[in-house]
Amino acid sequence: MDEDECEHLLPIGQCGLCKPPPQGVLKHGWRTKGGRAYHNDPDCDWLRKGHSRSRRQGKETHDAVRVRWADIDPAEVQPCEFCCTPLWLRRHGKIPDSPSTAVEASPAGKPCQVREGGEWWPGTLTWEPTRRTDGRWWANVRYRRDDREITGVKSEQDLRKHR
Repeated sequence: MDEDECEHLLPIGQCGLCKPPPQGVLKHGWRTKGGRAYHNDPDCDWLRKGHSRSRRQGKETHDAVRVRWADIDPAEVQPCEFCCTPLWLRRHGKIPDSPSTAVEASPAGKPCQVREGGEWWPGTLTWEPTRRTDGRWWANVRYRRDDREITGVKSEQDLRKHR
């Protein structure tokens, strides 16, 4: 095996089985059939809210099933903005809370605007080193929305230069 290849003979960082999930996302999580979010927690508040909204709209709901992040198509499913964050991981004992081992959601990064809920919010981004299989560039982002700091991963379609 070459030093620049994983055990599956792919370049380091490009293998879906070996590549680590984005910060704040566990290797194994939960999603529902037809759902567009990947959850660290099968009892996530936002997952329950999504079910409630679907029922109000007369749609069928499905139980959350356990999945691996490596099996998720990032063009179809995004990490939940509520339970897929470093803060959630620390709060639930998934990572240590000590300053020496705390995980930052995204380094300082470049100034940008992040689209969320049909609006643009000021933030910063750090691009992933290569395009994903969907052909898009993705970035770790940190932004403020309604006086809350939010971290996550967004595709190029939801990002633009800071104005």
